[in-house]
Amino acid sequence: MIPEETAPHGAPRGPRCVLILNWRDRLHPRAGGAEVHLHEIYSRLVRTGTRVVLFSCAWPGCPEDEVVDGIEVHRLGSDATYELLCMKNLRRWIRETGADMVVEDFNKLPYFAPVLSTVPVLVQMHHLWRGSIFREASFPVAFAVWAAEQTIRLFYRKAEFCVVSASTAGELAGMGIPRDRIAVVHNGLDHGFYSPAEPEAARAGAAPFVLWLGRLQRYKGVLDALESFALVRGRFPGLRLKVAGSGPFRPEAEKRARALGIGGDVDFLGFVPQEEKLALLRGAEFVLQTSRKEGWGLTVVEANACGRTVVAADSPGLRDSVRDGETGLLYEPGNVEALAAAQERLLSDPGLRKRLEEAALLWAERFTWEGAADATREILERIAGGAR
Repeated sequence: MIPEETAPHGAPRGPRCVLILNWRDRLHPRAGGAEVHLHEIYSRLVRTGTRVVLFSCAWPGCPEDEVVDGIEVHRLGSDATYELLCMKNLRRWIRETGADMVVEDFNKLPYFAPVLSTVPVLVQMHHLWRGSIFREASFPVAFAVWAAEQTIRLFYRKAEFCVVSASTAGELAGMGIPRDRIAVVHNGLDHGFYSPAEPEAARAGAAPFVLWLGRLQRYKGVLDALESFALVRGRFPGLRLKVAGSGPFRPEAEKRARALGIGGDVDFLGFVPQEEKLALLRGAEFVLQTSRKEGWGLTVVEANACGRTVVAADSPGLRDSVRDGETGLLYEPGNVEALAAAQERLLSDPGLRKRLEEAALLWAERFTWEGAADATREILERIAGGAR
């Protein structure tokens, strides 16, 4: 085992082995922003000498054990059993790995690590669903998620939290978590990948298009994007809407596009690989982010790093990653007319769009995975030091 780093006077600094509970790992077919966030940060902590062991949910045909960028990944159970397996085995996993810190990624369902763990715990969270889950899922499922989040009031009041936005911090504080136990660490960016195209190549030779990028689920607001595009396209002939992403809501979104009479002007691209995603971000007139609920909105700053501004819902998380009137435009969530008006402003005012793009590029430069990893390591060191 790699020797532990030490502070002045020989005092131990941080954990030697971090055990993580996260529903999915970065290679899971349904991995999202939370998995990217966790992987980018903790793979960097591995490079500084911290052993990281991740227990996550299995999927058909996956390897049970794998090392991914230095993180020891163990996959087990299914969506239905993973939570119970974590609660049953957490103490044994701590003993077997020698972990001196547990990180619980709280996403819909709790693992009760602050109650079950024999070592200090850090709870990571992107966002709380709260009442918005009832617009996304059937009542029994939505109620189960809502009830699971209420356990925070009972079992997590003394836990330490690390969240990705001030919006999520405020929601946690509203559930009784003291503010001094909530740290905010924003998402980072790979600036070597996400960068502007050469000016003459950005939109050369292509029909103008607006980009919607994300997982196709109801709460992501893709129907708002479609309905607003139906209002906008009449004023801007030749404009297209490209919808990049897969998900269970795609058939309903395609059906709605046909009903609106815009099926021929909307491209449903499905899942796109990273290089194609980059080309789309660089080539779009601007990007739409219509989600009713986000932790931060990683696609916002990815677009900004490519020199693109964003029209986004004024919803939790997105109001943190978008500076209204400076790096992008916010609109009232669900207000299709306001969303259409914001798009028309950008399409008809090149000067406004250029000003927002320039500010967005500077804004994105603030966010790096190295900075996020350093901030997280400081939190882990503080918790470990307090426990000792």
